[in-house]
Amino acid sequence: MTDSVVTFVLDHLSELVAREANLLYGVEDRIQSLQNELQMINDLLNTSKRKKGIDKTVVNQIRDVAHLAEDVIDTFVAKVAIYKRRTMLGRMLRGFAQARLFHNVADKVDKIKTTLNEIRDNKDKYDAFKESNNQSGEEEEKEKERAQSLHELRRNVEEEGVVGFVHDSKVVIKRLLEGGSKRNAVSIIGMGGLGKTTLARKVYNSSQVEQHFTCRVWVYVSNECRVRELLLALLKHLMPNFEQQCKGKKKGKKSTRASSNLSEEELKKLVRNKLETRRYLVVVDDLWKRQDWDEVQDAFPDNNRGSRILITSRLKEVALHTSHDLPYYLQFLSEEESWELFCRKVFRGEDYPSDLEALGKQMVQSCRGLPLSIIVLAGVLAYKEKSHREWSKVVGHVNWYLTQDETQVKDIVLKLSYDNLPRRLKPCFLYLGIFPEDFEIPITPLLRKWVAEGFIQDTGNRDPDEVAEDYLYELIDRSLVQVVKVETNGGLETCQVHDLLRDLCISESKEDKVLEVCTDNNILIPTKARRLSIHTKMGNYISSSNNDHSCIRSLFLFGPDYYVKGSDWNWILKRFKLVRVLELGPTWLEMPSNLGNFIHLRYLRIEKVWFSFVPTSILNLWNLQTIDIGELRYEIPISFPVQMWKLKHLRHLNAAHSIELQGSCSGSDEKM
Repeated sequence: MTDSVVTFVLDHLSELVAREANLLYGVEDRIQSLQNELQMINDLLNTSKRKKGIDKTVVNQIRDVAHLAEDVIDTFVAKVAIYKRRTMLGRMLRGFAQARLFHNVADKVDKIKTTLNEIRDNKDKYDAFKESNNQSGEEEEKEKERAQSLHELRRNVEEEGVVGFVHDSKVVIKRLLEGGSKRNAVSIIGMGGLGKTTLARKVYNSSQVEQHFTCRVWVYVSNECRVRELLLALLKHLMPNFEQQCKGKKKGKKSTRASSNLSEEELKKLVRNKLETRRYLVVVDDLWKRQDWDEVQDAFPDNNRGSRILITSRLKEVALHTSHDLPYYLQFLSEEESWELFCRKVFRGEDYPSDLEALGKQMVQSCRGLPLSIIVLAGVLAYKEKSHREWSKVVGHVNWYLTQDETQVKDIVLKLSYDNLPRRLKPCFLYLGIFPEDFEIPITPLLRKWVAEGFIQDTGNRDPDEVAEDYLYELIDRSLVQVVKVETNGGLETCQVHDLLRDLCISESKEDKVLEVCTDNNILIPTKARRLSIHTKMGNYISSSNNDHSCIRSLFLFGPDYYVKGSDWNWILKRFKLVRVLELGPTWLEMPSNLGNFIHLRYLRIEKVWFSFVPTSILNLWNLQTIDIGELRYEIPISFPVQMWKLKHLRHLNAAHSIELQGSCSGSDEKM
């Protein structure tokens, strides 16, 4: 990841020099000199595909100094941009301040260059991981071959999503369809990575189940379950127009209160009313606590229609608590089943070389029948040369990891899969850790965030969004990302990351300072990560956290009840001055008039808004690529400044309702 950081900083500096030369006037020479020093460091890093021999202290030092360089330059650009927008008096007074600013940034750049020189002079610490240019050339050739095969991955991704579990699915389907008219819960239990969700989805999508139940709903619970969120998720499935009804905008219907004002009991009543007259199947995926079941079960009416709740859990006591019937225990795969699954993923139906069978079975055996480990390991080997030499290397790596901790086989294989990812895919994979556990990730916003983050490089003449989609398909093909929903035209709609892989994203990200996830349990944890994902109420975080946020480049806020108020906006503007990606939950009041101070902002998404116009200061966000405004509180057009066309890098302007451009342009307003 360190080489990715340096590459991104270099690209960022090059962009600034090319696009914002007027803001760098007075320090151009030092910026150019800093670029040269960083390029030398990057050349050293790029001589290797693996960094196993390098001293971790040196790696951390390189990463930190690259981040520092980025902070210094971005802070300088932001301050100069604000100076240039001031009034005549402000511009007269800025002389002293700007001169001091130039001197300050020049001094900091010189110190950074000194540090880089010290690192570069320590050549002996790089000797352990240098490789020949020929190997780099071979890797480039392999990358071309991978790119050429991506169209095949697109065709195969849906049909390869669910495989196996023939006997298991028959047993579970039988339990769902039989057993009388009383409402009943059927549970699937097993350890993480055993395939509980995969089996449940195979059952859920079977024609027998689809024809038997008049209503099917799927909800994720997770270890951080909030009953209110679970009920809201149920209602969004049962009532596609739920939010509109809550806003009281449905014609001929009595106005109801906003969903945020409904109590849990009122939400349960709405769920019961929608299920009462149907034979329903509700899948409650990944249930962790008996208490969560106790709090939500009375939302599921016993209507004597043969309704069922299908539960997946890792915990036997939770399953037994939900029903008197014995749960279905998902077993590990046999050696034959494991080998079949492995071959299907690696060889895709083709014959395999006989000299690889012994090595392949040795690695599969180390997975001990755990499907997640098998398909992830297969995802690694699918991108390796099908030769005894290459597979022997992987066997060596597996054996080495096993000597460290033989008890954690699944963690070993998952870590191996990450270590073997191409450099370009690693930041994209780690980025998936920002989302809550069991979160269904919308594909299009994800790809646009990757682009805004600078992860999609060397696109040539191709659209960056298309290249980002290629990256996603490759992560899917490596079994690191699961497809959840497919659009009618065959495109991907949503995806998901297994919670064990999400844990890997978060743990690897902490070491490389890629991201930090904040929940109710770790609000006070200090962080120097570049990205912050808040999974608690904004007010709770603001009142409890004294963390330094000056280094944060991306801020995410998740959850249906996590509202951003006017005071929260002020706090964000003050603490996150260098932010590039900003994704917020529902937002009360208007956007702040000084929104334009987010000079570096590239991506802005707000889930739900209570305002009807966007301030003209948005025109100062010359780096902006994507604006995504979700549902409006009132069904009226949202107004943007008519000069939005001046934002030359703006690629996507989305809103749930119509967009109105207001201002002086040909003497009239325009609607989109």
